[in-house]
Amino acid sequence: MRSKKVTTKAMYNYDSESNTYHIDIRVGSYSDLFNKWDFSPYYEKDLEPELVDYLVGCFQEIPSGSNVVVSFHLPKTVYNPDLEEQFTRSIYFHLSYGRSQLELEKRALFQDAMLYAGYGIGFVVLARLLPSLLDALILGSIISEGLFVGGWVLLWEAFSQIFFRNRRLKREREMNARLQAASYRFIYGDKDGLAQG
Repeated sequence: MRSKKVTTKAMYNYDSESNTYHIDIRVGSYSDLFNKWDFSPYYEKDLEPELVDYLVGCFQEIPSGSNVVVSFHLPKTVYNPDLEEQFTRSIYFHLSYGRSQLELEKRALFQDAMLYAGYGIGFVVLARLLPSLLDALILGSIISEGLFVGGWVLLWEAFSQIFFRNRRLKREREMNARLQAASYRFIYGDKDGLAQG
C-alpha cells in the first residue's frame, strides 16, 4: 500500500494525494473556542471572534478548491464529548447564520441600488426638461444643473452598490462556503495539547 505524501506548504501540512491542507490550532480548553464575553450556556455561546478571524486568514492563504481539515489540539484532561459536539454544532450554526446575514445584506444592497437608479434617472430627466419649462426663471438653469449633478451622483451610487459592494459580499459568501465545507476535528494529547507518539 502506497503511503500518503505529506509536505509542508507555508505554515500548513499538505497532503498532495487528497489535495488537503491541515490547519492545526492548539488551545488549553474548550472555553478558548467560545466568545469570552458571551455568558450564555455553552449550547448558545457564539464562537471566539479571534478564532473566526484566524480561520478566515488561513483560508485566504489556501488555494480555493482545496480540501481543508481544521484540527483543534487540546490536553487529554479536558476531554468532554458534549462540549466537543457543542463546538462542532456552534461553528456550523455560526457559519449558517453568517450566510443568512449576507443574503439579507445582498437583498438590501440591490433594493438600495434600484432606488438610487430610479431617483437618479428621474433627476436627469427632470434636468433635461426643466430648462424649457422654467426658461423665464433666472434660477431655472441652476436648478436644472443641480438636478443633473444629483442624478449622476445617484446613478454612480447605484453602480457602486452593484459592482463594488456586491463583489465584496460575493467574496464573503465564497469564504463562508469554504469554511462550511471544511472538516473540523479534535485531537487530544499531553498537557500542551500535543499528541504523544
